[in-house]
Amino acid sequence: MNKKALLPLLLLLAVGVFFSFRLIADQKSILRENSDVYIEPFVASEDANLTKNQAILQTISRVISEGHFSPKDLNDDFSKRVFKRFLEMTDYGKLFFTKSDIDDFMKYETTIDDEIKSGSTELYDTVSQRFKIRLKEAEAYYKEGLAEVFTFTGNEEIELDGKKMDWCADQNALKSRWKINMKYRTLSRYIELKDEQKAIAEKKTKEKTDTIKTDVQLEKDARLNVGKSMATYFKRINKIGDNDRFASYMNSICHVVDPHTDFFPPKDKQRFDEEMSGSFVGIGARLLDKEGVCKIESVLPGSPCAKDGRLKKEDIIMKVAQGSEDPVDIAGWDLEDIVSIIRGKINTEVRLTVKHADGSIEVIPIIRGKVETEATFAKSVIIKADNQKIGYILLPEFYADFNDRNGRRCKIDMQKEVEKLMAEKVNGIIIDLRTNGGGSLDDVVEIGGMFIDKGPIVQVKSRNAMAEALRDEVAGVLYDGPLAILVSQGSASASEILAAAIQDYHRGIVIGSTTFGKGTVQRIFPLEGFYQGDQSLLPFGSIKLTLQKFYRINGGSTQLKGVTPDITIPDLYDKMDVGERKDSNSMPWDQIAKADYKPLKPLVDFNALIELSRKRIHGNEAFKLISQSSDRLKKQSDENKYSLNQTKFQQQMKEAKDFSKKLEDLEKNKKTIAIQNVAVDLPLIAKDTLLTKSNEDWIKALKKDPYVAEASNVLVDWNKLLKENSTGSIINSPKN
Repeated sequence: MNKKALLPLLLLLAVGVFFSFRLIADQKSILRENSDVYIEPFVASEDANLTKNQAILQTISRVISEGHFSPKDLNDDFSKRVFKRFLEMTDYGKLFFTKSDIDDFMKYETTIDDEIKSGSTELYDTVSQRFKIRLKEAEAYYKEGLAEVFTFTGNEEIELDGKKMDWCADQNALKSRWKINMKYRTLSRYIELKDEQKAIAEKKTKEKTDTIKTDVQLEKDARLNVGKSMATYFKRINKIGDNDRFASYMNSICHVVDPHTDFFPPKDKQRFDEEMSGSFVGIGARLLDKEGVCKIESVLPGSPCAKDGRLKKEDIIMKVAQGSEDPVDIAGWDLEDIVSIIRGKINTEVRLTVKHADGSIEVIPIIRGKVETEATFAKSVIIKADNQKIGYILLPEFYADFNDRNGRRCKIDMQKEVEKLMAEKVNGIIIDLRTNGGGSLDDVVEIGGMFIDKGPIVQVKSRNAMAEALRDEVAGVLYDGPLAILVSQGSASASEILAAAIQDYHRGIVIGSTTFGKGTVQRIFPLEGFYQGDQSLLPFGSIKLTLQKFYRINGGSTQLKGVTPDITIPDLYDKMDVGERKDSNSMPWDQIAKADYKPLKPLVDFNALIELSRKRIHGNEAFKLISQSSDRLKKQSDENKYSLNQTKFQQQMKEAKDFSKKLEDLEKNKKTIAIQNVAVDLPLIAKDTLLTKSNEDWIKALKKDPYVAEASNVLVDWNKLLKENSTGSIINSPKN
């Protein structure tokens, strides 16, 4: 699908990412390719007198049951899963509902399947009405909590993981939970103010020392700051209308079917259409609402965030400030509102208070800029290593403009980049697919064909249909030399197809960490095409529906398991529960018959390459520290308790900062590798000052990238082994 089809789900700050293969904007006939399934529209009787929500529920139910690749049975187990997910999405932090509320809701725990069949929205209506009442009460509780002067000398702790918390027994217990929550926020802000105060005192000027405040004053200021943030939070949460709340309920149902089936209300689809238009002013970070917390899903190449370099995947945005204004605590905000305050006019400053994955907190000022789609296109450089020239191609997405036949396509750009590197007579090529979320199925098949001579690249299976092998039909190859594919846990979908095909053919060597594990295909459909009834209820919005599953040519699915690299390199997120595997509702791994293909006989011993690399990785200080960081991140993820004792809290923060400092020092002292632009690119880069700066920043980062360095080392070893064996290349027939 089009690369921006995931945008309503992730609420991107800049450009979108491919997450499935194609966007269907008009479905006059919903016969899927390679399938005999037809989705009959939901026909509402004239006397049904449905509400809009009921009509949406029944329409989506029909689409999922008749169109989804593997719809779940509507039974009590399904109901329980939806019930649990809906309550988590509504009140993850357990700050609004009490045990008595949950007891009232429990009568619906096993009846949601019946509601879906009948078109009833009784559970949603009940929970929504109760939440509105509890919301008003909670607004009074936080104010009451902040009215008290806090001391930070006791032994209290706060648990921040909602899944580990029990529902409060009654309103008094809920008040206490709000109070301790406000105390935690106040302590965090109080320590920030103390640090600022220390910096002022160190200036030692009369003007500065006159502004020194006592601890009592700082504690009061901290409570006032938290109060302002909470007032903004409640103002925004009170603005959330029924359409948005109902969308959350519908996605509780959709996500139990599978994590990638989503309902988009009309405004989200409208935002998606707007994002299709081109370039955007922003910071260039993809945001993800993860259980009520705003996390960085990824940073876009060439964006203001990428150039700054401090914002990382899995970082949590805690506060947002416009330039030097007071920061606003965004805890509990919906992503749309967070996006709206992070976006702004070009060349203006936004300051993000960020909690890094290691627990350290940092204020990161970023100047908003224009994020060009150019940053998502394929590009290449040359690495000089051991008197060899190794070509490196970054492919951030498998992009394709399906609305413009003359638009950019990654298969065309990739061919150009490979040809440029071949003209430079490189001794090997690295294709970097780390964090590449996937994209165009047609393009990945043709890109695979650049390195493999005629044959299947991937198998695709639709519901009620036999699997079809998608083949490269062009004889010969474009490039037949040493090849490495760099992957990470962020490599998904089409990235996994290419890595798996290269691996199954023994055509190249896959390096990095086990990939995401997304082996499913989605498309977006407007829901109106599936509804026949009262037209005054329209518009409904759209659904992103899982239609197909793809398989490796060896028959195994990439779903859930992902692609295991030939050479595994330590990754910060190795110990974390990430990727498709983290969601219990993900579709299962399975396998089908292998396709008709003939693996190549490698002209070098891959086991020898793997062993040489393993020894280097084992002795690499950067990878040792990354491994230690992975352990720390896992521990931090598992233990979400924080002390409300100032001394202990500061010690927790110091430990996190000290470890973060080690990473920073390592980054500064990393060995650099020699990298240069391809000669033919230099005139184009020199013409554009923005492109010149972006290119400089990119190469500067690549020079200290240990994963790229190791991939180049592997290809250097490959060539040495080739020389020792006195053999030629793998395939000698050129592809035109």
